[in-house]
Amino acid sequence: MRRLSGTDSLFVAIEMPAWPQHVGGLTILDRSDAPDFDFLRLREVLTERLPLTPKFRWKLHEVPLGLDRPVWVDDEDFDVDRHLHHVAVPAPGGMEELALLCGRILSRPLDRRYPLWENWFIEGLPNDRVAVLMKYHHCLQDGVAGASMASALLDFAPDADPPVVPPEDEVERAGPPPSDLELLARAGTSGLLIPLRSAGYLARTVRRGATMLSMVRRGRGMIPARVPTTSLNGRVGPRRRLGLSSLAMKDVKAVKDHFGVTVNDVVLAVVAGALRRYLLERDELPDRPLVTGVPLSTRSAGDSSADNQVAIMAVSLATDVEDPAERLRAIHDSAQGAKEMTNAVRATEIASVGELAPPAVLNTTVTALVRSGLMSRAPTIMNTLVSNVPGPPFPLYIAGARVTGIFSTSIIMETMGLNVTLFSYLDRIDFGLSVDPDLVPDPWAVARGFPRALAELLEAGGLGGLTPVEDPLGLPSVDGTAGDRP
Repeated sequence: MRRLSGTDSLFVAIEMPAWPQHVGGLTILDRSDAPDFDFLRLREVLTERLPLTPKFRWKLHEVPLGLDRPVWVDDEDFDVDRHLHHVAVPAPGGMEELALLCGRILSRPLDRRYPLWENWFIEGLPNDRVAVLMKYHHCLQDGVAGASMASALLDFAPDADPPVVPPEDEVERAGPPPSDLELLARAGTSGLLIPLRSAGYLARTVRRGATMLSMVRRGRGMIPARVPTTSLNGRVGPRRRLGLSSLAMKDVKAVKDHFGVTVNDVVLAVVAGALRRYLLERDELPDRPLVTGVPLSTRSAGDSSADNQVAIMAVSLATDVEDPAERLRAIHDSAQGAKEMTNAVRATEIASVGELAPPAVLNTTVTALVRSGLMSRAPTIMNTLVSNVPGPPFPLYIAGARVTGIFSTSIIMETMGLNVTLFSYLDRIDFGLSVDPDLVPDPWAVARGFPRALAELLEAGGLGGLTPVEDPLGLPSVDGTAGDRP
């Protein structure tokens, strides 16, 4: 049986209406040179290439009473049309209208009776543009694996030969559903090991804690203390909205080289500058710095598996520092310490809590904490999450239509009403902001702060102004960045 890993099972176990555990990828395409690219052509391409991503024809089979981790099984009645949708944005069809539609699509959980993904073909955009929104459950794969999956569906040239697709009898299978008796027997065996696993988990947790304290005493790491609570943080509801922004990779690298930091440091400084401005305008900027979680891939080189392999480190965004250059240096120092801490802690391997406790226990515990309000009243651990997914530096196409932008969206967790996920593509970085509108009513107010924050860093280094970025919809650029609103 193909049981879900502990981390993948955790994404399934903690899902609830206010916490849908799916992620999304919004791809905008120019079909000026591919006039036959439409919904039916996309359906044809997807159908032809699905054997390259066999997991997209598997579905969850849960253990009775949630006593053990679910298993993957083949969907013997797989119908691609259950997963494909054709819609259009309302006029005037700009980036904000597109983002609003995508936010509504991403507010709805996926149907667990079928493979956990959907694909939406979106028309009504200007300049012969269309968009494709891929929505899939996080238990299927992480962001790096998701980028690998997308590469199977995309081409490197408008007239590229299609990839070699394995014959049906060579496609990887999950297998038929096991009997409930078999699953319960295995759950019983697994349950006998829980005390031993718990003891090991506790011992490794204590060892990790000792490592953290030792590093802090030596000044080689950071444990965020007294993280401030802001309007970004509170009880999360089921609605989602998106904000989108794009910046030139050239500018980010120029800042990186001038200040001797990393691309990720500059990205975090851009997010920090935007959040600082957003909170200042609302008269809510706290005296203490905001703290973000930064997912790190733990995937080994050459590992092409589609399961989740990530660790999260906590980094100060130094939003209490007014000078943008000093803020960038503070973020760099915090990130370096966080990396050292994360690497040292990871030397003591520890299983995911999803491998320790049965899904029923996890779901009951999390549900009780949320419904009682205890989780939202607990001290804030992190204010937001910022994920960086690397993409290709060369152009991509689907059936001849050129990709002009790729915006990723991700999960929002309780007490964190904002998630920022960025995807690098060609000479640009595309930012996708996922928010709970009850906590962040206007995600564009944050998104518009990104180019301003980067401009401040360029000015601080005497590096000139912002480099224009091609607008994904072919509209005039505003302030040197992609976007159809000032």
